[in-house]
Amino acid sequence: METNRDARMIAAVRALGDDRVIAGVRAARDTYAAMHGHDIAAIFEDVRAFQETSGREYVRNVERLAQAAAPIAAQVSEAARQMARSLGPAMDALNAWSAAAAPFREEFERTAKAAAAAMERIRPALKQFYERKQTHDALNKVGWLPHYSVPHRLVAGCEGDRALLDSRVAEHYRTRWTKIRDNMELDLATYHIDDEARATFREALMAHESGLYRCICRLLFPEIERIIGAGHRSGPMIETLLASGEPTKLDAREMFDWVMLERIREHAYEQVWTEGERERFERDPVPNRHAAIHGQVAYSTHKHSMNMLIMTDYVFRILPPLDDSHT
Repeated sequence: METNRDARMIAAVRALGDDRVIAGVRAARDTYAAMHGHDIAAIFEDVRAFQETSGREYVRNVERLAQAAAPIAAQVSEAARQMARSLGPAMDALNAWSAAAAPFREEFERTAKAAAAAMERIRPALKQFYERKQTHDALNKVGWLPHYSVPHRLVAGCEGDRALLDSRVAEHYRTRWTKIRDNMELDLATYHIDDEARATFREALMAHESGLYRCICRLLFPEIERIIGAGHRSGPMIETLLASGEPTKLDAREMFDWVMLERIREHAYEQVWTEGERERFERDPVPNRHAAIHGQVAYSTHKHSMNMLIMTDYVFRILPPLDDSHT
């Protein structure tokens, strides 16, 4: 039975595993074995010769054991030499393959470095995309359509407080209205719309600035239909808008605003027939064409008007060049 004293001694012996004296003994052993080619028979003969010349007396009853061990040791040594000879060609082949693969390794390293550099270059764009998506998701939850003028820091500063975000966005559009209006007017010159559409949109901007919010939806929805040329048929109009909003045809800003297409398709041009549908659209601050034109919902607030301006600006921005009927 192992005692505590035995356990302490075992632990002490194990602790000697990294002792310098033991390390020195192992090094001397390895050196001695290397002097005899790691040949057990040669080592044994050297030890016997040392015994004979040492002047000491040794027990001789191990003679037969040594004689029996000598052939075995010779066989082990021969097996080791044969293994070395058989592994030689394989090692040569491995070395040759390593040399042949060196150019591929170098090319892989160059490709990896180039990929890392490319990722570093697009990191700002990825960060911008992530922030814009966060901003759009937050705005959508409080009933504001996304607009490039709303900074990410405004949304992040609200920390999920929807009431606070709603009030801050409204304040942002009021305090920065002059710059937002000027940018919208400048952008009109770059859109594929005719002069009538530009004049109508400018009048909508002036009406909004004067607080005439009720007229904005009734002014801009018909102008969108006129410039697209689909009349009162919402199906062809939606198809035109969805095709115009294809991400491969747009620049970076429009790609960030892809959510607008979903709001237009699923909300702005839905039909309102029942009282339940009317109440649902009344609760949504994003205007609906059917409810506005037919007077089912009164879109009369600053938020209604601002959302309609943002929606129209987006539609005008993504439209393809006009056909001959508009020129």
